Amino acid sequence: MDMASSDDMAMADLETGEEEEVLRRLGTAEEAGLTDNEAARRLRLHGPNVVVLSHHHEGSMLQRFLMALFSLWGWDHVFPKYNNMVRIILNSMSWVTVLTTIAITSAGQRPCELAIVIFIVATSLIACFIAKLVLEYAKAPLEAKAHSPRAKVLRDGRWRDVHAANLVPGDIIFLKVGDIVPANARVLRFQKIDTMTCWAKRSVDCAHDFLIYYAWTVSCGQGTAVVIATGRGIPRSTLRLYPQRYARPGQLKEGVMLAACFCASLVLVGTIAEIVLSFLLQKQNCTGMPLNAHFMPLIGGIPMAMPVFLYLALAWGSVRLCFLGIASRGTVALEDLASVDVILFNMTGTLTCNQPCFVRDKIEMFADGVSKDHAIILAARASRSQHELYIEPIDAAILRLLDDPEQARFGVQVLEHHACFFVALKLMFQTTYIDEGNGSKCCVFKGDPTKVAHQCGCSKEVKEKISTLMDELTLDGYQAIAVGHQVDSCWEFIALMPYTDDLRSDSADVVDSLIDLGLDIRVLTESPLSTTKQVCGKLGKLGTNVVPAHSVFELARNNIEVHSNINGISDLFPEDKSDVVRRLRNFGCHCAMVGYEFLDHDAIGESHIGISVADATDYTKSESDLVLTQHALMPVSSAVQISRKICQMMRSFTIFTVSSTVHLFGVRAILYLLWHFDLSSILAFMITACNYCTSFAMLFERVELNKSPDRWRVQKIITSGAAFGSYIVLTTAIFYWVASTANPFACKFKPISLMGSDEEIRAALFLQMSTINQAIALFVHSDGCCIIRFPGPVVTFSFVVSQMVATQKVVHGDLNYALTKGIGCVRAGLIWLYNLVLLLTLVLV
Repeated sequence: MDMASSDDMAMADLETGEEEEVLRRLGTAEEAGLTDNEAARRLRLHGPNVVVLSHHHEGSMLQRFLMALFSLWGWDHVFPKYNNMVRIILNSMSWVTVLTTIAITSAGQRPCELAIVIFIVATSLIACFIAKLVLEYAKAPLEAKAHSPRAKVLRDGRWRDVHAANLVPGDIIFLKVGDIVPANARVLRFQKIDTMTCWAKRSVDCAHDFLIYYAWTVSCGQGTAVVIATGRGIPRSTLRLYPQRYARPGQLKEGVMLAACFCASLVLVGTIAEIVLSFLLQKQNCTGMPLNAHFMPLIGGIPMAMPVFLYLALAWGSVRLCFLGIASRGTVALEDLASVDVILFNMTGTLTCNQPCFVRDKIEMFADGVSKDHAIILAARASRSQHELYIEPIDAAILRLLDDPEQARFGVQVLEHHACFFVALKLMFQTTYIDEGNGSKCCVFKGDPTKVAHQCGCSKEVKEKISTLMDELTLDGYQAIAVGHQVDSCWEFIALMPYTDDLRSDSADVVDSLIDLGLDIRVLTESPLSTTKQVCGKLGKLGTNVVPAHSVFELARNNIEVHSNINGISDLFPEDKSDVVRRLRNFGCHCAMVGYEFLDHDAIGESHIGISVADATDYTKSESDLVLTQHALMPVSSAVQISRKICQMMRSFTIFTVSSTVHLFGVRAILYLLWHFDLSSILAFMITACNYCTSFAMLFERVELNKSPDRWRVQKIITSGAAFGSYIVLTTAIFYWVASTANPFACKFKPISLMGSDEEIRAALFLQMSTINQAIALFVHSDGCCIIRFPGPVVTFSFVVSQMVATQKVVHGDLNYALTKGIGCVRAGLIWLYNLVLLLTLVLV
């Protein structure tokens, strides 16, 4: 207790003490920072700067093992949104079913039945375990590259880029706009810093000695701070983190949940109803009811493999994303990208390279007696110095025009310089200085030509000339910034400086690819209308219907026709992007936002799927569902295609699972209630085992790519599966009725008959059920009710092999405890013919 109290007092002193005293207590210096040896010693003493946010991994080894075993079915990955009780019930149901089955089969001394049950359980658990290992192994390098926090720290008098986990108390760190604060710190030297707090996302103006906390975000300015607490030393009271987007469930998880609940409810409620009806209608008692018969639907009906299959499909898709250089913290993007119908691109830094290049010969002068070289020097004075730890790309491009970047500071005494507001990829930057030659106080600023002309009070003729020049430059592929100057309260428009910002090499290709996939593309930018039109015109099939922001916001909010025909929106303020996304969502559109700048985070937060490019700010990456780790945009198109294929795969699997559940349970209930016929549980287990093999074969199925957004309509999927299942239940019931009540072939083929003993009927029924049940897997890739797709080779091979084995067992009756008497090749052929006719009828219907 005394040690804890002393630690609290020491922390309080670091938070409230004077700057010099704090630096002295931390043993650091603002000019040099810590030495490498001292930083290594403190890292061993304080531990890595890693914040543990939960206690899930705490507890004894036995508890961790039991929790891992308990959740290995994968239900916890399927339902992250819903109450824990749902996951507990489903996991418990799976394990209770398995353990009870093993107990019953062991008591009945049927080793083959026990072996099939163990095969079903082991297949599910091993598949889920392997999927977890593969997914973590594949994603780990990209996670470290895309989401690993970095920090610029002063060590031995030199600034270095290190992993944030290596920070220690006493480190001097540099922060800029878009950075996430890596540890609790005190502000030392900042040029107008604002931070966004975690609990209210409100802006806080951070002055000298202001405390900033772990996970805050720098929203404006740049400067230095000294670390006062890291890792385990960060008070829990300051850990209020932003909610993570990737924790929400995607459309596949919600769909699988509903389908699984439908199957489980059908089996459980149906089994209870069957028992009650057997009591009421058949006057049976408990001793007369075969326990095996009523227990059989639990293994055959409850879809324990459904979450495992989903996890395998998503793991397979995540691995493919990893090969494409896309990092994803969760699987939401893989699930929901298929349903996206509008993709919005921030233009600067996303579609363009954000590497401006000025052309000296095209500089247009407006001030008398000012040369182009002097205009460049004035623009350089309104830029950050080359000695700054971070300068904007537009500032770096201006400084490159000078032979010596320091000549911009010759003969002037800088009083202050600060950023005013964002305009396109350039910052409206202003510098106030004293000209040492004449002692006058001057102010120079650069930024958007319209804003600078307004600030300088230019006449109407000058503004028209500026507008004309801007239109001409835009036609030639140029953008421009303006330079203004103020001397003794006299404002003057100096020059118009054109520059180019080339598109990424694959921007046009990726836009064309996304348009071919049926997606609408919107370009959002703060750039002028003419510039945006010029850029959109270079983006392949994208049109040039660009609308200025004020026109968009003047439209009626329910005017979806106008919004659907827009290719781009220009003259946006950063906060307007989120409003555009919000409007599209209100129209029922599913939106994805591809961003780069710090101020894109609001639009990413409003969109269904957030995507950030490789060189985006840390905060933009942290808000995104997908992060590109390579300087290319084409992986966005590939990710959409992968998502749609996974949706197709999961749709086929869900329909097949629902139909199989309805079939097994429906046949069991009808035969038992109407004809008192019990299909042996070992036969049901064999059908279920074959279904498991077919299900996993669907992972390698040939899936055709949809050319339009693919939204999961779960009710339609469950209805389709139930319709398939009901159809084959009816065919099986008819088959049993015919086989057990008449000899339809006696008139012409005296020796050929499906009539016979119960053992023969049971064998024939097993072959008919097994064949028709798995044959549904060959038809679940249909589009609607009119287009039939041929099955892939893997599913076809699985079907053929499993049914050849089943046919061989039925023909010869090799299973003494289940199929004691064979039915012969002719009867087996008739069963295949019967099923073939039924399937052809299904195709025609």
